[in-house]
Amino acid sequence: MQLGWIDFSKEDRQKAFDVINLLSEQGAVDELGIGVIRDAFANYFFPGTSTIQTRAKYFLIVPYMLREAVDGRYGKDANRVLRAIDSAEKDCGIRLLEADPKAEGVIGSRVLPKGWVARKPSDIYWNGIRTFGIFCDYGLSIPEYVSLAVKLKEQKSVSRLGNRNDDAEENDKDDSDAGDIGNIRFWNLPIYHDDWRDNLTIELTQEEAFYLDKQIQKSTKGSLLEYVLKNRIDLNEYDDFASLTAELSEKVGEKLAYMMKLACDFNNLVYMARVRYNVMLSEDENTYANDEWSRLLPDIRHNATVDLDAVFGEFQLINPRAKSFLCGIQAAFITLDIDMADELIRKRERSLKGAARAKLSRTKEFDHSKWVGGGMLDYRFSNARRIVNDIYAGEVSADV
Repeated sequence: MQLGWIDFSKEDRQKAFDVINLLSEQGAVDELGIGVIRDAFANYFFPGTSTIQTRAKYFLIVPYMLREAVDGRYGKDANRVLRAIDSAEKDCGIRLLEADPKAEGVIGSRVLPKGWVARKPSDIYWNGIRTFGIFCDYGLSIPEYVSLAVKLKEQKSVSRLGNRNDDAEENDKDDSDAGDIGNIRFWNLPIYHDDWRDNLTIELTQEEAFYLDKQIQKSTKGSLLEYVLKNRIDLNEYDDFASLTAELSEKVGEKLAYMMKLACDFNNLVYMARVRYNVMLSEDENTYANDEWSRLLPDIRHNATVDLDAVFGEFQLINPRAKSFLCGIQAAFITLDIDMADELIRKRERSLKGAARAKLSRTKEFDHSKWVGGGMLDYRFSNARRIVNDIYAGEVSADV
């Protein structure tokens, strides 16, 4: 079966990419349909992050490009400006690899310089740029921002012709430097040089690192991400979200501690379902899945005791089928009715995919030695760790 959509606009296409991406980020397909809950927890703990973000530098490279793209250098046609942005993003990727061919996290590194990616840095980082207040959020998409900025620039040019004075040119430059067009402030950025592309590297400069640290803390009050940065927590000391929770649960605020425990409890329930899924998919032939189930079995009742009403209530989620499935497997695990749990998992996959596409309906087609569908939920802990590491490294480096 092929997927397609009517070509209404670039924004419509991007929304379709976003939906598809939910099913494929980092190769962990959401076989049991709990992605909405997982993402709600992740957004609570690490707002502005994404599983496909790679390095913190893009939180500034993208704004640098987008701000200068509407200064008139690419003309007045919004579509032409958008094409120029695409080319500029590719050019930055090439420059980053020229500076360090082995640099980790350069988007497009596998296909550059000849090719380019379908999901560009601006697409990947735009939500974070808005969340962190780097872009003064007016609820705009990138195409909408470009269209509005180009129109405002043109209107101001027309107005200036009729109201010319000696200070007009200098005022225009001041507005541009501040990220303003007319009376609208689009950007909140650190001071940077016009030749920022020269000697561009994937590492943050010291000024960029301090700016990003402060900006994230200011815009994500009450989050785990804010706490980590504010208290200089070294995330490299923790293997996963659960170990971080164990260490910080008595140090963070009461609400955050409660949410972290709730997330861990939910994780335990979902992981047991994922283990059972792999046991069934492999027809009891996956050694790792079998060993994991044996390890979990003594604590199955304890690991199933998550407050699902609280999970759905905290995020105001209305998904009766997902809640029914989770409550069902919870009850099955607590009563040690594993056959019932397995049947609920089979039905859940069929309801999400249809009988023809459900993997558990065609187990012979898959490699029984491979794990499918993700393991313990990460809640973007590993992605946040990469961003935080970049900030810390930049803050102790010499400015370049």
